[in-house]
Amino acid sequence: MAIIYDTYPQEDKLVMSTKDTTNAGVRKIKPIWKKVFVLLTCMSFYFAYYNSFFSKNGMVSFCSMPSTTASSNCPMIKPLSPTFENSSVERILRDPEFKKEAIEKFSGAIKIDTEVQDVNPSPKKDRQYWSQFTKFQDYLKETFPLTFAHLELDIVNEFGMVLTWEGSNSDLKPMMLTAHQDVVPVNPSTVDQWTFPPYSGAYDKETDTVWGRGSFDCKNLLIGELQAVETLLQDGFKPTRTVLVIFGFDEESSGPHGAATLSKFLLEKYGSDGLYSIVDEGFGVVKVSEDIYMATPITGEKGHLNSLFEIKGHGGHSSSPPMSGHTNIGVAAKLISLLEDTPFEAAYTPENPVWNLLTCLSEHSTKFDSKTKDIIKKSATSPKYQKILLEFLLESQPFKELVRTSQAVDIIKGGVKSNALPEDVSFVVNHRIEVGSSVQETINHDLDAAQSIAEIYSYGLKYKDEFLIPETENGYIVYDYTSDLEPAPVSPHNNNAWEVFTQSIQETFENGVFANSDNDISFYVTESLATFNTDTKFYWDLTRNIYRFQAVVLPEDALKSFHSVNEHIAVKDHLSTIAFVYNYILNVNEYETSD
Repeated sequence: MAIIYDTYPQEDKLVMSTKDTTNAGVRKIKPIWKKVFVLLTCMSFYFAYYNSFFSKNGMVSFCSMPSTTASSNCPMIKPLSPTFENSSVERILRDPEFKKEAIEKFSGAIKIDTEVQDVNPSPKKDRQYWSQFTKFQDYLKETFPLTFAHLELDIVNEFGMVLTWEGSNSDLKPMMLTAHQDVVPVNPSTVDQWTFPPYSGAYDKETDTVWGRGSFDCKNLLIGELQAVETLLQDGFKPTRTVLVIFGFDEESSGPHGAATLSKFLLEKYGSDGLYSIVDEGFGVVKVSEDIYMATPITGEKGHLNSLFEIKGHGGHSSSPPMSGHTNIGVAAKLISLLEDTPFEAAYTPENPVWNLLTCLSEHSTKFDSKTKDIIKKSATSPKYQKILLEFLLESQPFKELVRTSQAVDIIKGGVKSNALPEDVSFVVNHRIEVGSSVQETINHDLDAAQSIAEIYSYGLKYKDEFLIPETENGYIVYDYTSDLEPAPVSPHNNNAWEVFTQSIQETFENGVFANSDNDISFYVTESLATFNTDTKFYWDLTRNIYRFQAVVLPEDALKSFHSVNEHIAVKDHLSTIAFVYNYILNVNEYETSD
């Protein structure tokens, strides 16, 4: 149902009219979706990671590899096995001595506090503020001596790290592995709630887990990438394609000092579209059922916008409120109410991964009956069934914001005293922009709402230093915005780079992690969409092939400790991260011999 608002000069004529986009089929199908919702709810701990964290909520994964059979739209892909004779993948995954050393190296990295705040000083102006990063980088150099001896190190903006492993064929575009050195702060009031101290890097033998801030985000990947390179060097591997290992240092505060400057360095050196691929942090493998697992690398990110509203009017004594009965706070409340009552419409954007997720689940989950499968199949070409799917998704917390632009009123300020009318009232609305939408479309939506309220309550409207509606005796509304970011380009999933990447994941888990499993595991590689943004937002110009993935099997309690108390990770997941990076470097070098 798409909501349209009409405005009139009088308050009682603020009409929320509705345009019915449903049909009888929508109502009839709802009982069917209850079964589907049970499955999606079971998976929602994973998808909800998105909203829990800026609201980082909702993860959508989908199968999109070309079908190997006529009957399947979500086939199991073929693993790609490296031919390198000295491969250490089996040793990485199963050797007790390798495991012991890996735990020690990983634990040591967690012990070094590399917290960043929301706003941080320039490292060139305040190096002391960043002193822990000097300690951290010294630790990396000591822990991975072969890597730092054989790879060229460039330092960008004091703490950004660029490690270059030169390949023998300079005509090939470099592949890039990246992660970030920084971690989110530990709330001092929660330290006593940790099972192990947050910077202990403790190894719990009973649960085979490593504990501490950054154990999942993002030192698992950072150490995993370095350990994979170190092991390849030990094994005598020499790349034909240059391998870049890049580490930012303020991703948790949006990367203005780290990835923003690293991207400029890389663009100057390699040019636009100068890289083969980029692998950064992202989600891992989700357990769909006892014998079905899906890898969920992120290939797209929603956009971002903070809309700023300010109602500027007259003050005075509260014993004499405005004739309209609405103070500036009241007018702000009306505007907030209008925004929240008129959410963005859900959209069936073909490139949105959610549709392929449902296709994949309908093929491989027992929770879908034949009628549901038919609806999902028909939605690929039928507007009628697309509407049915949209209605279902709008009723699902993990998925509703994946098919529309979200909005959340997060900050409001106004008034200084109970007997004084507020002159200025301001509030901020955070948006995560849908894949098929844009920053401008989001701005237009919010401006329309502000204009409606301005006309109803006789206020002016100012935008970009220009009055769209002249200031009145009551005052005026100011609209502005910050932190604007378009939705990320969705990475192609029909080219060789994607095939080598996904087949490397398949190889790591099918022939590695699950090779000795007691269960007959079916493993699929899918894609996913993020409602948050990573450092890759600065790297869009370097390559179309950007994948956000950690080769870990996400436990059901992953959300509870992420960026919170008791952050931890299973050692087997750290080892599988190393194994995947190892396999991926080999496969790109062996099978991608041209660009």
